[in-house]
Amino acid sequence: MTPSFRFLSRPILAALLLAGAALAAQDKDKPKFDGDIQKYWTDACSRCHGANGSGRDASGRQLPDAGFDFTDSRKANKKKDAEWLKSILDGKDKMPAYKGLLTEADASRMITEILRKFAARR
Repeated sequence: MTPSFRFLSRPILAALLLAGAALAAQDKDKPKFDGDIQKYWTDACSRCHGANGSGRDASGRQLPDAGFDFTDSRKANKKKDAEWLKSILDGKDKMPAYKGLLTEADASRMITEILRKFAARR
């Protein structure tokens, strides 16, 4: 290894280690899934999407990290289940990825048992 690469490798290695630590901390903040999809919604998802899927708290104020409003049936029903599945497992914008915490089958249950029901209520 040339001296110039040795010089670059330390900062790059440090950056990679910090990035890995940040990702590990993100997963640490996510609750473990125990099979109860409604409980997981409450524990993991409602902090951004709200208990009723609107992105608002009980008093109607928008949550600080408000996620997609699933109660907006026009917008929500335009999305295909495959799009929701990808967002849940891989993350999107501010939403973290849940791959590794939820299986594809669990994420599909989240879509049919929770998300689609929010959109159907209006």
